[in-house]
Amino acid sequence: MKTIGIIGGLAWPSTITFYRIINREIAKRLGGNGLHCAKLIIAQTDFHEVEYNQTIGNWDRVGELLGEEAEQLKAAGADFFFIACNTVHAAYEQIIRHTDLPCIHIVDPVGAYAQRNGYGTVGLLGSSYTMDGTFFKSRLQDKYGVQTITPCGENKEIIHSALYRELTRGIVSEDTHRIFVRCIRELMDQGAELIVLGCTEFGLVVKNGDGTVPVIDTTEALSMAAVDLALAE
Repeated sequence: MKTIGIIGGLAWPSTITFYRIINREIAKRLGGNGLHCAKLIIAQTDFHEVEYNQTIGNWDRVGELLGEEAEQLKAAGADFFFIACNTVHAAYEQIIRHTDLPCIHIVDPVGAYAQRNGYGTVGLLGSSYTMDGTFFKSRLQDKYGVQTITPCGENKEIIHSALYRELTRGIVSEDTHRIFVRCIRELMDQGAELIVLGCTEFGLVVKNGDGTVPVIDTTEALSMAAVDLALAE
């Protein structure tokens, strides 16, 4: 079994979810007495500093901070790593300049799933950095031929605000759930065949059944991809 490296704490509530999913899946796949768990290392930086540099547009500094964490994972024995956050993939190119440790890009499991199941248009929910930026949408289009649509107008601002006001702190309100369901239905009306939860905290609030189209959570998809690679020959 290969050793998985995780850059977490971006924010910490979703890192807990990654940890739980990966270890449960390893135990499920390896069977036996049910005591199997992942070989896993977590490196965590202070999310406050990352978010500050995101806000002022200093993505080079974000890349430097997370590249340093990747090097710590490598030194600790990780065979590969992933970053437990969608937004910071806006600095992906800067991050991988600071490390040669192999990385699973968070968009790739989503793109592979959409392509494999014939979904040509997905509705993307994420932070404003993810919904307005190009790193997620361009990779889906260029690598997998999948088009992306996002919520309109003030709904983007509402979702982004809920993320940093509540979800990054581990808080989920019923009002926030209603807002997300409304946005999902609007994306479906615009032609979304699959809803992508493009923020690792969104699985805390949105579940399959909140719309009539399927939902893919980047947290779960990335966790499964990490398990696949950890157990690959």
